[in-house]
Amino acid sequence: MKTQFAIQAFLQNRHARNLKPKTIQWYKAQLNRFSQFCPELPTEPGPIEEFLVRLPGTPETRHAYYRSLKVLYRFIRKRYRLANPIELIDPPCCPKKVMPTLEAQEIMRLLNSVTDLRDRTLLTLLVDTGARVSEVTSLRRQDIKADSIQVTGKTGQREIPISDETRRLLLALIAIDGKSELVFPGSGGKPYSRHSVYRLIRKLMKQADIQGPKLGPSRLRHAFGKGYLVNGGDIRSL
Repeated sequence: MKTQFAIQAFLQNRHARNLKPKTIQWYKAQLNRFSQFCPELPTEPGPIEEFLVRLPGTPETRHAYYRSLKVLYRFIRKRYRLANPIELIDPPCCPKKVMPTLEAQEIMRLLNSVTDLRDRTLLTLLVDTGARVSEVTSLRRQDIKADSIQVTGKTGQREIPISDETRRLLLALIAIDGKSELVFPGSGGKPYSRHSVYRLIRKLMKQADIQGPKLGPSRLRHAFGKGYLVNGGDIRSL
C-alpha cells in the first residue's frame, strides 16, 4: 500500500469524525513527512525506526511523530486488516517536564491585585477548578449548581466541585448582567474568546509581578490553590 493513500484515507476519516481543523493539519504535516521518507507503507518496524532516528529536533519531536504514526497504523489495521509494526516499537524516551505552577503567596498577590469582578471571578474559578479556558468561557447560568459547575469540554460534559467563595463570586457576577445566558459573555453575545482570556491572564500576572515561563491559564490550572479550595479552604485567607 502506498503511504500517501493510507494517509489520505486516515485524514478523510478524521474529517468525518469532526476533529478540529488544527488537529487534522497537525496529523497531515507530520504524516506527509513520513510519506516522503517511506513512499510504500512499511509493514516491518525497521523503516519506521530509521525514520524516527533521522528526525531532527528534540526528543519531544520524535515522540510527537511516534504518536501520529501510532494513530495512523491503528486506523490502517482496523480499516484494511494490515499488520501494525509500530506495536513492536517502543516509544522514544522523552524527559518529563516539570509544569510551572503558582505558590500560595503568588495566588494571593494575583487576586489582591484584581478589583474587577469579572476578572476576579474568572481567576478564582480557574484556580479553584483546574478547568480549561474553553470550558470556563462557555459556562452558562444554568451550569452553576449548589456546590459544583457543569462544563462541556473535549470529552463531553462533566461536573467539577467549587468552593463557597467561587460560587459567591459567580452568583454576584451573573446578578449584574441579567440578560446574558453566558457567565462570561464577550462581544456580540458570544462567549469570551480563548485568546482574550490568555491575554488577560498574562497581563494580570505581569501586573502582580509574577515571574517565570508560560504565564497564562496553564499556571493557574496547576496552582496550589486548586487543591486548597476544593478541600474547603478560603481563597481570601491565602
